[in-house]
Amino acid sequence: MINYEKIIRYASLSAIIFASSMFVSLSLFKDSEKHVKIARRPAPVVDLDQLCSTEAKENSWRYIVIHHSATKTGSAARFDDYHRNKRKWEHGLAYHFVIGNGSFSEDGAIEVGERWKKQIHGAHTANMSCNRIAIGVCLVGDFENEGEPTNNQFESLTNLVQHLSRKYCIPLTNIILHKHVTQKGTACPGKNFPYAELQTRLIQIASKESNHI
Repeated sequence: MINYEKIIRYASLSAIIFASSMFVSLSLFKDSEKHVKIARRPAPVVDLDQLCSTEAKENSWRYIVIHHSATKTGSAARFDDYHRNKRKWEHGLAYHFVIGNGSFSEDGAIEVGERWKKQIHGAHTANMSCNRIAIGVCLVGDFENEGEPTNNQFESLTNLVQHLSRKYCIPLTNIILHKHVTQKGTACPGKNFPYAELQTRLIQIASKESNHI
């Protein structure tokens, strides 16, 4: 005689075991997902000698001043339009270089402004004496309220600053932030900008180069 009660008991037990094993498997799968790193596109590789070539006689640059745009998005073209048409600045874009964050230009892309190509003074600080001898580099982003530069932006900035400082014999002490310039108060490029890390990277690069001489 078939014992239906026993069959039902075994079936229920099997269902419980199956459900438990599925729960454990799903939990392990979710945990493994936490350790999967999302692949990021590396910073664009560029020939800095070619990128930084000029159309006019080179200026005697003595400083590099680093800025943030204080906006979540942007690009050289957009900032140029604002500076030229809203601010009514004859030469447009205030900076010599802009480094994109992936919003309107590629993440880590180094964009060259007309001021650099024509070796014209910048308009990136309120100190005109500084603008005449300082290269202005702006990273798209708000590093006061929205975190730090992207990895690609930081890599591109490091490479660009290293290239320019070597080309124009600009010492590390003259690679400064906008807020270091003598002018009206500003927090630019924001409290989250990794200035100490940038200095360390530049020292490391210079050290490696000197060891290969």
